[in-house]
Amino acid sequence: MVDLNALTAAHRFGLGARFGELDTIAPDPKTWLNAQLTDVSSTLDTFGLMSSVEAVTLFFDYLRTKREEKKAAAAATFGTQSKTAKSTNKERLLAFASTIDEIKSTEQMARQSAKDISGLAKAASDASKAKTVKTSQDLLQDMYKSLIDDVSVRTLHATLTPASFRERLVRFWSDHFSVDFDKSLITVPTAITMEREAIRPHVTGKFYDMLVAVESHQGMLIYLDNWTSIGPNSWAGQEFNLGLNENLARETLELHTLGVGGGYSQDDIIEYAKAITGWTMGNLNFNEDSLGAFVYQPLFHEPGTRTIMGKSYPDTGMNQALNALQDFVRHPSTAKHIARKLAFHFHSDTPPQSLIDKLAQVFTDTDGDLLQVSLALVGADEMWDGQFLKLRNSEEFLLASYRAFDLSNLAPDETFNVFELMGQVPFTAGSPAGWPDDEASWASSSTIAARLNLSVLIGNLIDNVPLPPDYANDLVGPILSTNSTQILSGAFTKAQGYALMLMTPEMQRR
Repeated sequence: MVDLNALTAAHRFGLGARFGELDTIAPDPKTWLNAQLTDVSSTLDTFGLMSSVEAVTLFFDYLRTKREEKKAAAAATFGTQSKTAKSTNKERLLAFASTIDEIKSTEQMARQSAKDISGLAKAASDASKAKTVKTSQDLLQDMYKSLIDDVSVRTLHATLTPASFRERLVRFWSDHFSVDFDKSLITVPTAITMEREAIRPHVTGKFYDMLVAVESHQGMLIYLDNWTSIGPNSWAGQEFNLGLNENLARETLELHTLGVGGGYSQDDIIEYAKAITGWTMGNLNFNEDSLGAFVYQPLFHEPGTRTIMGKSYPDTGMNQALNALQDFVRHPSTAKHIARKLAFHFHSDTPPQSLIDKLAQVFTDTDGDLLQVSLALVGADEMWDGQFLKLRNSEEFLLASYRAFDLSNLAPDETFNVFELMGQVPFTAGSPAGWPDDEASWASSSTIAARLNLSVLIGNLIDNVPLPPDYANDLVGPILSTNSTQILSGAFTKAQGYALMLMTPEMQRR
């Protein structure tokens, strides 16, 4: 029988064992895990998914087309009216304010469209793809199709990857920097690109590099409204004050770095919010030649020295905020915050303080080297105590089930529909804090009912594999209880047996 350490590697560190995988892990579980940190890439470049620049461009194509359709409709009724092109910076600023209002007006449309995402994506596949001239509805469908394609590829990769520990780390950091796609239409195609472009390349790199990549990524700038944040005393603020937005600054300090109670004040949030004014992206009104790309726009930047947590940062343009970010990373509160979250996620809802202290020390000693922190997690004795204390959240349960039965042939819309059934569609946590990571949040009767429905669905798809008791023994053998074995042996059909296997306590926890 496979020993307990192989099971720990596959389930506690990874996303769940595939059939026969424990035999591969058993000779040296720690080496199996460590190799994923140094020898494996977590990028998804080979799938040809839409980049963030392409995603933003698609949205602005939609916005322009929508405007043209409205103009055409108005011209048919009232006749054509000529307008002067927006050429001066002041005219551009007024048009920018109008663009922001247009985007805000799509929030309700995004909520309505979210009720039939699969339908919109299917329509894009069936009709829009072949068109050379697209309507705004075609482009809307394309946005949702890109979203579903991304979710599908992400799920397929997690199902098939032999490096499931690395993939769990990707998901951990992606949730740490949580963004939602359903805030407005512009977030539909952009939110999910952030994980691919800012998280995956840095999952075993420096935390500072990941932090900068995230805070300057279009997905985060849009989600937390920093791309439209204007310094009150900047040129744009003096001409037409659109307002300073504190969202990104607050979440950078409260969630991404120091954590609640980490030693900062509301004044520090405001000061940092001013430091990151000008962090925006090319749009229809400013920097159109860099449409969709991150840009630093000095016309938006609040001038002057900023004082944050007792330290002064001279006005060095974009570097002002970068210098502050470096100090946030090196603050002792950040090491403690990150270590606590990692221990809570990988160990249990009540992780040993000794584990937290070890991870925090490595984070501090290595200047936030995530490779070394991850290696320390693998090397910590506390992680190999043979206990499986974390209840899987809905996505984790889905992925463990898919991996167990190698379910890799579902169509993109089917994959998305299953997430909706489970009540945890990726990138819809509803808060910058991400999905809850405690047991109580995933133990409700409705959540358990959804898991049972999925288990029955999967059980009916399975054929030509060993009988349920033997299959369960391969996946979780070292901890499979006598009671669970008896239940599986007493199943009336193989399909029922596979469904019951997925619902055993041994498959529900990691």
